[in-house]
Amino acid sequence: MELERITVALRPRTAREAVDLGAAMLRAHARAVWSAWFACSLPVVAVCIAAGWLLQWPWLATLLIWWLLPLFDRVPLYVLSRAVFERAPRWRETLRGQRQWPWGGTIAAVTWRRIDSHRTLRFPMELLEGLPSRQRRERWRVLRRPIGTDASALAFGCLELSVVLFVGMFLCVALFIPPELMPDWLRGSIGGVARRTPEVTGALIAATAYVAWSAIEPLHVAAGFALYLNRRTQLEAWDVDLAFRRLRDHWLAAGRGAALLLALACLWPHGAWAQKAEEPPVQIEHVFDQPVSAQDQRFAEASAEAFRDPRFGGERKEHRWVPREWSVKPKPVKIERMPFEGFGNAVAIGVKGLVALVLIALVVAVAIFLLRRARLPAVGVRSRHEATLETHLETIEAEAHLPDDLAAATRRLWQGGRRREALALLYRGCAEAVAEALQTSVPADATEADCLRSARRLEESRRRRAETIVRAWQYAAYADRYPRDEDFEQLLAGWPAAARGAA
Repeated sequence: MELERITVALRPRTAREAVDLGAAMLRAHARAVWSAWFACSLPVVAVCIAAGWLLQWPWLATLLIWWLLPLFDRVPLYVLSRAVFERAPRWRETLRGQRQWPWGGTIAAVTWRRIDSHRTLRFPMELLEGLPSRQRRERWRVLRRPIGTDASALAFGCLELSVVLFVGMFLCVALFIPPELMPDWLRGSIGGVARRTPEVTGALIAATAYVAWSAIEPLHVAAGFALYLNRRTQLEAWDVDLAFRRLRDHWLAAGRGAALLLALACLWPHGAWAQKAEEPPVQIEHVFDQPVSAQDQRFAEASAEAFRDPRFGGERKEHRWVPREWSVKPKPVKIERMPFEGFGNAVAIGVKGLVALVLIALVVAVAIFLLRRARLPAVGVRSRHEATLETHLETIEAEAHLPDDLAAATRRLWQGGRRREALALLYRGCAEAVAEALQTSVPADATEADCLRSARRLEESRRRRAETIVRAWQYAAYADRYPRDEDFEQLLAGWPAAARGAA
C-alpha cells in the first residue's frame, strides 16, 4: 500500500471524529459518489417498482429496494477507496471496477447477513484486503473488537435518519396540500391506504423511500469506511510509518552530497575510537568483582524463555465479576448542620406549594377545555329535560327534508339564536342544490371537500356562492366563528336559498 499517496491526515481518532472524517470525504467527492450511485441503482429500482406494480403487491417494491441496499453499497465504497489514494473515478469506471471485486461477501450481505449492523465495517475488509476465509475471520475478530458498538450505533442512527427523511417527504405532500386542491388520483391513493393500498401509492412510497436511502446510505458507507481506516491506523501505526517515510524522502531530497559527507565523516579513522575498540569488553565480573553463578545463568535462560511465550506479547483486557465486600459494621457518618438550612427548607416548601398550585390550575384548565369541547350543558343553567328536548328537536330537524322556503327557515333559526343549526341547514340546502344542478345525488358520506369539488363544474357565480356557504359552515363547525348578521343576509339573498324559496 502506497501510504505516500493518501490524501487523508492519518492519526488515531475517536469514533466520532472518524465519522466526521467520513462525512467530510463524502462532501469532497459528492459528485462522483452520487453519480455512480444513481447510475447503478436507478435501473434496479425501476425493475423493483415494475415488479410490484405487475404483481399487484405494492409493498414488494419498497421491500426489494431495502433488501438490495448492500448491493448498492459497493459503489460509494469503490469511489471513496480510490479517491483516498488517487483521483475519484467516474461513474463508468466505477461500474467497470465492480468486476474486480469478489462477490462472496456481497451475496452473504444480501442473504443470511442482511440485518448485520457491521456491514459497512465488514465491506472494506472483505473487498479491499482480499484475504482467505480463515485469515478473514481472524482479521475480523481483531478489527471489530473496540469499534463494533460504534458501527452498530452508526447503523441505527442512519436508519433513524432515513425514516425521518422518508416520513417528512411523504407527509409534506399529504398534509400541506388542501383537500380541495389535491388531484383526484393523489387523494384517492392517500385515502385508500387504510382500506387497500393501490398500486399508485405503492410506487410513490417506494420512490420516496429510495430517495431517502439515496441521501443517507452513502453517508453510512463513508462513515464505516472512515472507521475502518481509523482502526487500521491504530493497529498498524500508519501515521508513524508515514512520518518515517516522509523523513526519508526529506533526507533524500536534501541531496546525495550531504549523505556522502556524513558517510565519510563516520568512516574517518579516529584515534580515540581505535583505542576504545582495542579495549576488552566490560563483563559483569569486572563490575561486581564476583563471577556469575550457575543460578544466575539459569534465571536468565528462564526469563528469556518466558519472554518468548506468545501470551506475554501484545495487550489484553480481562473483565471479571468480583463480589463486593460489605462491611459488617458500617462506619458512623457524622451529619453536620449545613449553613442556611432553615432558609433552604423554607424555599423548598414554597417551591413545592407553587408546583402544587400550578398542577391544580393545569388540571382545572384541562377539565374546562374538555367540557367546552364536548359542549356539555353547564350545571344549573339548563335542566336535563330541556337539554334532551333540544337534542331531540335537532335530530328530527336533521332527519327531515329541507323546507320549501329555505331562506325563511334558515333566517328563523338564526334569529332564534341557533346560529349553528341555521348554517348547517343552509349548507345542506347548498349541497342538494349543487347536486340538483349537476343532476346527481348527494352521497351519504359526502364531505365539504366533495361539495366544493362538485361545485367546480357549475357556472362562475354559483360556484363562488357555494364556496362562500361551505367556508362559512366550516368556520362555524370547526372554529366557532360565525358571520355577521349582514353577511348572513347576503348568503340568503341569492342562490341557493332564494332560488329554493322562489320555487
